[in-house]
Amino acid sequence: MAENKVLSQLTNEELNKKKKQSIGVMISFGIVMFIAIVVLVYLSFKTKKYALSGIAASLFCVFIPIYVNNIQINQELKSLQSKKD
Repeated sequence: MAENKVLSQLTNEELNKKKKQSIGVMISFGIVMFIAIVVLVYLSFKTKKYALSGIAASLFCVFIPIYVNNIQINQELKSLQSKKD
């Protein structure tokens, strides 16, 4: 079983791999989220149940942890790069 490591314990190659995975997750989740938002907004106006628009807006809160993780990975990569120089 793979052991979860703190970002500061990962090597440069492992961080690059995590960065690629993170970007892939962000892109795929962003596409799914965009489709869900379009469908929810369409249904809210079609059925005149405008609360569905609130659900669509709240989907952005789910995206925040993924984005924060990506920022942390980028910061750790910059930190490793500055240590090399």
